[in-house]
Amino acid sequence: MKFYSPSASPLHVGLTTGHMAVITSDGVELDPMFHREAVAKGAIPETLRGAEGASDAVSAKPVVRDDEIRAAIMAMLDGDDEDDFNEDGKPNLNRLKARLGFSISREEADAAFEAVTKAG
Repeated sequence: MKFYSPSASPLHVGLTTGHMAVITSDGVELDPMFHREAVAKGAIPETLRGAEGASDAVSAKPVVRDDEIRAAIMAMLDGDDEDDFNEDGKPNLNRLKARLGFSISREEADAAFEAVTKAG
């Protein structure tokens, strides 16, 4: 699948395996192993570009990321592993990152956790 940088600047994607990719605004065909991290870094998949170009996809990209984070937190809540959560009841950030396959900040995890717990 082809991915596009959301700006004129190239987007660098690195995996923990040591593999690297550079995504330009002209688009780059990526191996499937990069897809998740590319989306996490803000790259726009060709399926979201739409007929009008990247501007449609830029607004859609955060929804995809938020949905993935919320789904991972819901799976942790549905599971029975006590280590998935810290003593304060919030998701264990390292376990959440491992489940997602990309990095997120504590603030982003807390906001998603709050949204999930308020909705449920």
